[in-house]
Amino acid sequence: MHPSRVLRAAALLLASVTLTPSALAAETPQPNVPYVFVTVDSYSLVQADTIQVTGVLQGENTPRTLEFEFPYPSTNYYGASPHIARCDRLALLLMNKPGAYLLELSFRYQGAIVTCKLTRRTAAPAP
Repeated sequence: MHPSRVLRAAALLLASVTLTPSALAAETPQPNVPYVFVTVDSYSLVQADTIQVTGVLQGENTPRTLEFEFPYPSTNYYGASPHIARCDRLALLLMNKPGAYLLELSFRYQGAIVTCKLTRRTAAPAP
């Protein structure tokens, strides 16, 4: 067997052993925990009321994928779409200007609307 094939097979085996199913699947966020993204690598609308965000959280080094559900308010015919659209804009701004902003997603309790907050990062002091 050619050495490059041996290395490729070893790399695939290592990846399949070290990547647990939880690392591959989106995580469910916990209530009352602010998830502050330093970077957003991917933002997708999974269902009409669910978004999936992949990025690096503040204080971490590796990207994580979190799935946030926006419940349909009974008084709003359009459901969660307007609120999700506003979060879309904030995530896109963070993607277009990496390092300039922080994106915080949180919710108070299961079934509560998700809060999206964009904060300008403070500039590092000049030496």
